[in-house]
Amino acid sequence: MGDLDYRPFPEERGDEFSAFMRYAFSPEEGPYDPEEDDDDREHLADYRGLFDGDEPVAVCGHHDFSLRIRGRDRDVAGLSAVASPPEHRRNGHIERLLRESLTEYRDDGVRFSVLWPFEHPFYRRYGWATVSRYRRVKAPPEQLAFATSERGDETGRFRRLDEDDHGAAADLLAATAERHDFTMARTEAWWRERSLRGWQTDPYVYGFERGGDLRALLSYTFEERDDGDGRAMVVSDAAVADPADWDRVFRFCRDHDSQVERVRLRLPADVSLLDRVDDPRAVTEEVRAGPMFRLVDVPDALTALAPDPDLNAAFTLAVDDPLVDWHDRPIRVTVADGEVAAERVEDADGDGSAVADVTAGVGALSQLYAGYRGVDDLRAHADLDLASDAPDGLAADLTALFPPRRTFLREGF
Repeated sequence: MGDLDYRPFPEERGDEFSAFMRYAFSPEEGPYDPEEDDDDREHLADYRGLFDGDEPVAVCGHHDFSLRIRGRDRDVAGLSAVASPPEHRRNGHIERLLRESLTEYRDDGVRFSVLWPFEHPFYRRYGWATVSRYRRVKAPPEQLAFATSERGDETGRFRRLDEDDHGAAADLLAATAERHDFTMARTEAWWRERSLRGWQTDPYVYGFERGGDLRALLSYTFEERDDGDGRAMVVSDAAVADPADWDRVFRFCRDHDSQVERVRLRLPADVSLLDRVDDPRAVTEEVRAGPMFRLVDVPDALTALAPDPDLNAAFTLAVDDPLVDWHDRPIRVTVADGEVAAERVEDADGDGSAVADVTAGVGALSQLYAGYRGVDDLRAHADLDLASDAPDGLAADLTALFPPRRTFLREGF
């Protein structure tokens, strides 16, 4: 095998890329046949490959979108479709592909990367860490009857949404972003190709409208099970402008009781039904780990923070990054006047091994940055450590610099 080259995957070889995806993510469907699998959708990702000559040994997709992070919409690189054909596996190609992808993001000035893992431990070893949870609920539709008690006072209506509703949906999601970081600012293309269309089955997408404003939306399909569960209404996404509007969503699902035996909902982790249903034992709720996140370039990401102007702090940070080498040198961080300065420094010996006040794995630091986990939790259960001679009050300063945030990334990609 010769020298490997990382580069865009040629558009004219799209069928080859699709064959990679079929083998990696749905091999039970058999080999990809372009004559039988004609897909007319607009693909929103930019595809990359690691090539040995003209032969791809690993591939991935890059998505460009904005997520609300610490109260601001920020450019994020979504990594997806990471795959390698069986004849090229166990050769370190995926690690090289991930490193090249981060290098490209850094060169483009993108500070954050997010992905949905096929396996959390796999991506954790390369520095990504869980950044969001979600609640998976399964309930007979009659258990949602608590949401129908005020039907007589209802104003507004549900209607099916289409491509023309992008603006209304964007306004609704902007309201959602005030409660949950990692809410996506969906573009018209994303609304058309990802919200209104599905990977294998297009969903029904309905919204609750009141006074000309969209107050809730949900996306769902129907699934027939042969395990005794019968037909289920599967709500893959739901969003509300105000927490009080969740009852509209639950009421809408309840009204499908003549069609389904079960309703399955994917909800934010802080939304629970157990205290409201008639029989909690008839309802199953599971909180599951969601997508993973990592900082691409730590100093650059730190300078994007907008801390309290009254916070003043200074410390040296050492970052343990298993994938890239630009975090090998310690970082001097200074917080003052509502801004953060961060620059790489050398120690007195010039070897980059200066004793740091804070030492963190890039995954733990990414969780702290996102607000998903706090300082005390990470110090106790992850790789975040403060030196014994660190400045007094540094733990409190870190908590003030990275206050907790509620996170919920709903979109798959």
